[in-house]
Amino acid sequence: MISRRRLLQGSLAATAAIPLLNADWARGDESTAPRRFVVFYTPNGTLESQWMPRGTETDFTLSPLLQPLEPFKAKLIPLRGINMNVVVNSNIGSEHARGIGGLLTGRALLRGNFKSFNSSNAGWSSGISLDQHIANKLNPSTLFRSLQLGVQVRDAEVRGRLCYGGPDQPIPPREDPYDTFEQLFGAAVPGQGQGTSDALDRLRAQRRTVFDLVREDIAEVRPRIGAEDRVKLDAHMQSIREIEQRLSSGGDGSTATAGCKKPELGARIDLSDDANMPAIGKLQMDLAAAALACDLTRIVTLQWSYAESEHLYPFLDLQGNHHAISHQWDTAGKAQYSKIHTWFAEQLAYMLGKLDSYAEGDRTLLDNTVVLWVTEISESTQHALTNMPFLLAGSAGGVFRTGRFVDYLASGGAARQHNDLLLTVANAMGTDDTTFGDPAFCTGTLPDLT
Repeated sequence: MISRRRLLQGSLAATAAIPLLNADWARGDESTAPRRFVVFYTPNGTLESQWMPRGTETDFTLSPLLQPLEPFKAKLIPLRGINMNVVVNSNIGSEHARGIGGLLTGRALLRGNFKSFNSSNAGWSSGISLDQHIANKLNPSTLFRSLQLGVQVRDAEVRGRLCYGGPDQPIPPREDPYDTFEQLFGAAVPGQGQGTSDALDRLRAQRRTVFDLVREDIAEVRPRIGAEDRVKLDAHMQSIREIEQRLSSGGDGSTATAGCKKPELGARIDLSDDANMPAIGKLQMDLAAAALACDLTRIVTLQWSYAESEHLYPFLDLQGNHHAISHQWDTAGKAQYSKIHTWFAEQLAYMLGKLDSYAEGDRTLLDNTVVLWVTEISESTQHALTNMPFLLAGSAGGVFRTGRFVDYLASGGAARQHNDLLLTVANAMGTDDTTFGDPAFCTGTLPDLT
């Protein structure tokens, strides 16, 4: 009979240590395109007067800071009247630290020793982030359960962490697109040699050897077992074939989008130079879109800089740092601040365009994705954590009714909690959650979105 050790070798071969490889390979019904979730984070809030659209739910005009998104207006849902009350009254950390710590977790910060703006008692967040929660609940059948990307984040404390595996468990973003390329596509990066590619080839060859041994054992024992056991054995054999196919192709060919291919990175650039921020961001966005299209992952977070960012923007002809400009409240300062945030909207437009360029039946990859654009505070001049400038793009496969401006404050309406928004996204992705984050600030899914 087949030895237990040999059988387990075949079953678990796909979980050996290719970096980032942590899926459990559970397969569901994937006859239709899968839903994806993307978080697009930009720092230092916004100018509400320049961000909020004007008009009614279906007859609205995008504001100056959102004008770069005009080509995708029919696939957007700008939101007004979303508060982050879960962190408003906390006395731990600055508004920037509280904001980024609670953005995806819906929970307050733990007490710690991190310095953030005028506070020095901030710790990590006290909960799991939405991206990791969705990955845990749905266990997507992809090589990488989630992908955390960063663009010149540079901060290793609470201000620089958007994602959490649980309370006090920050997940650092991957800031090197060349390293990310190697991990995703298992190929050498231009100018970096063949070491990583050779190592992956050897690992895959070793796994194929294990698969071959298991196949031999199964073929030998199959004629000697009953019909019921043969069904079980055949099912096990099929799972081995699927795992082997993934390892050889680098992804799941059954759900990869037409046109899926690895992007071209070109020559290595200096990742520490502020002037290279646009180029680095483009590389990370290209990698994110390709990873989604090739079904290497279905959950991506893209983090630009860090909360309370003091990044420089020489490519926009600006002299001061981002945070200083955000508190320069005269006309000149607001003009510079608007220039930065218009540029961020242009980057989101590029990302949406990449996703929309992949056809999936009568929809596009963007249509089958929900993109959540967030920042850690709202009005920068006030360090506010209410009326957050949040925006959804894509319909998650038709779940969200896009092309609308959803204003919860219209006609004297009441503000809603961002925990409810997180719950709504989780349900749209397919979870059965009834609450998310701190239950004291979650009353149910948001109305008028789906």
